[in-house]
Amino acid sequence: MWPIMRAISRRGLLCFLALIPYAATSPRPFATRLKETVVPPRGWSKHSTPHADHKIVLRVGLPQPDFEVLETHLYEVSDPDHPKYGAHLSKEEVDELIAPHPDSIDAVNDWLRSHDIQDNDVIRSSAGDWLTLTLPVHLVEKMLDTTYHVWKHDNGDSIVRTTAYSLPEHLHGHIDVIQPTTMFGQLRGMRSTIVWSEEAEASPLAKDLAPIVNAETGVTVDASCNTTITVKCLQQLYNAVGLTSHARGNSIGITGYLEEFANFQDLQSFYAEQVPAAVNSSFTVVPIKGGLNNQTLSEAGAEANLDVQFAFGLSHPIPGTFYTTGGRPPFLPDLGTPANTNE
Repeated sequence: MWPIMRAISRRGLLCFLALIPYAATSPRPFATRLKETVVPPRGWSKHSTPHADHKIVLRVGLPQPDFEVLETHLYEVSDPDHPKYGAHLSKEEVDELIAPHPDSIDAVNDWLRSHDIQDNDVIRSSAGDWLTLTLPVHLVEKMLDTTYHVWKHDNGDSIVRTTAYSLPEHLHGHIDVIQPTTMFGQLRGMRSTIVWSEEAEASPLAKDLAPIVNAETGVTVDASCNTTITVKCLQQLYNAVGLTSHARGNSIGITGYLEEFANFQDLQSFYAEQVPAAVNSSFTVVPIKGGLNNQTLSEAGAEANLDVQFAFGLSHPIPGTFYTTGGRPPFLPDLGTPANTNE
């Protein structure tokens, strides 16, 4: 009897030992800890539960341990008195300075693989500090130990969000942010609120009001600046009256998108009225991706014109450049933004 029992015991022990490697390598759930929680913002109310297969474009931001070095570089190349002034970094050099630590990349990759997310499922920024994944909400809920809901705003907008999410405890130092999760902001194209002087009459009382004087600084601002903003107003508001840039190599650039054009003739009219010293000066046009700068007066862009006129008028005689970018961004409708709001 005893020899038989000993044989069975040995056999059981061998089987147990044989199973140990499988137990050690099988996936284990990570212990999670709350990463962020918020109170639902005013105006938002929980409406319903999204379909389990509703797609979420998840963006994961990893820490940038050398960001302070990048910040130092930015200050140095922007300081006319610094030896590195104007020595701007290349894109590759910037990428190197904002790249996450290899340990962070490895930890996040292991976490993603534990949810059967492979490398070809992930879009990575050139520096590797941002990951983009398109995933069904049921998988995101599992990864973040949370529950998403459809939230509705008083204005009728709807978004899919959560008010709290968790991450494996060992990932808290390797992930800065994950969205969309707790951010309820309504991101949309904002149309111009510019009102041109011919469209609105200035208050007749403004001409008779006394100038506004700051008791602490002694800066004086014309009362008309309460109703109409001019180059003179901005110079007064920022205490820059009579200030002329003298740093060598300085220049200023303005960008234009969505077929917004800067008109040379309009600029001269603006200079004649507000910056007489700049009359007959102009700017350089640099096209990006087939960008144009149509000089038909009716095609001039209100915002492009405004940006160029005030920026170059305030900074005269610094050389100015207008970067005009062609094309329009693609529109991908989702639950939160069903209609194209690109201007």
